[in-house]
Amino acid sequence: TIQTAKVSSSLAEISIGQQAMLCKNTMDRRLEKKLLALGFSMLMPLRVTQKRTGGLVVGVGNARIALNQTLAQQIMIEAV
Repeated sequence: TIQTAKVSSSLAEISIGQQAMLCKNTMDRRLEKKLLALGFSMLMPLRVTQKRTGGLVVGVGNARIALNQTLAQQIMIEAV
């Protein structure tokens, strides 16, 4: 079974395999631009594929993006 993330939690808080969408309303413009440059999309769900000390790997479409823990804590997500 696929679990879903809590509404309005940070990306760092969800478990491996959970799907979520970026929560645009809670991000500042600079962070939003940075995420879009990395390959995130406001229209595509993301899924945490790996978690390690200090960071995690997120799948967005066919791409995999590694994030450090600090950045993951700033990214707010919503359940899919």
